[in-house]
Amino acid sequence: MIELTIDGRAFHVPPGVSVMDAARANGIDIPHLCYHPELSTPGGCRLCLVEVEGRADPVPSCQLPCAEGMAVRTQSEQLSAMRREIIDLFVSDHPLDCVICDKAGACLLQKYAYEYGVSETSYDKHIARSLYQDDNPFFVRDHQYCILCGRCVRVCEEVVGASAIEIVGRGFDSHVATPFDGPMIDSSCVFCGSCVQVCPTAALMPRSRLGQGREWDLERVETICGYCGVGCQIEYALRDGRILYAQSTPGAPVNGEFLCSKGRYGWDFATHPDRLARPLIRRDVAYRLGLTDEPWELPDESPLDTGEGVIEERFVPVDWDTALHVAADGLARTVQAHGPDAVMGLSSARCTNEENYLFQKFMRAGIGTNNLDHCARL
Repeated sequence: MIELTIDGRAFHVPPGVSVMDAARANGIDIPHLCYHPELSTPGGCRLCLVEVEGRADPVPSCQLPCAEGMAVRTQSEQLSAMRREIIDLFVSDHPLDCVICDKAGACLLQKYAYEYGVSETSYDKHIARSLYQDDNPFFVRDHQYCILCGRCVRVCEEVVGASAIEIVGRGFDSHVATPFDGPMIDSSCVFCGSCVQVCPTAALMPRSRLGQGREWDLERVETICGYCGVGCQIEYALRDGRILYAQSTPGAPVNGEFLCSKGRYGWDFATHPDRLARPLIRRDVAYRLGLTDEPWELPDESPLDTGEGVIEERFVPVDWDTALHVAADGLARTVQAHGPDAVMGLSSARCTNEENYLFQKFMRAGIGTNNLDHCARL
């Protein structure tokens, strides 16, 4: 272990850890825009500069490896002045419409401009990037808010492996683009939304999020994604009970901050009017069990061929204990009357490996049949 001091406090860290990571691991916040803990460190924004004893000039902490006996200072008058100047430069090429911005409350540039008292730029204002691209059903790209931190480019290349975007052009003409600035659908983008997740400003925003309130207006609910058995942690942002967008959370044990396209954008089923909220039993079965007083007979067409209002006519909602009892009783009677090979089991790719193991064990050892299949198609 390496021993160093940060702001007068001594810490022990493993070799190879950067000063930025060591500080964050011990509750010390160093301002940053281009840095992300799960991406490479270009050191481009220069907000994370720190002073190191024995060195003449400040150095970026995201690229500075810890060394034995190193003494680091993250706050000083010199550092504050340098960071204020850097933010001033960013603001000179960035709209200051925070009062109507959907990202207000979750924008890192807004956060640091507030902390360092930069309410307007001291330079000539010039918004170099004005392109607004609304070319896909998942997110919009508003280039006027882009600060060219490169997070989106790096996550697309390093985590997703799609390399769908890159920073092109020079000087004020620099911007994040697909090949030949074509529509996103014509690129290698897989629409996972990881770029939206890591964007520190409002340059990339979920379409479903626009015009739906500020970040502090939204309720947060953490759960586990149900699309497969990986068990990714997911956080839903809600307004008045409606899901606005989904994202992961820092430190999620399985997936980190990243999700696939299904987990990030496939949540509309949660509030779909046709979603089943309770178990249902066919009316003729419910009548035989005494769960309803209305007799009913099977129609000529399949009772599963439902339309508007048909579900209520053909099925009776029950509680889970009743539904499980009916299913177990029917399974047991079938096996007793016709043998274990009269039934089969179909497992689900949305279950965990452990749940699927228990299911096949139940079918083989409990029921006594090898009639078992698995639907791994999502």
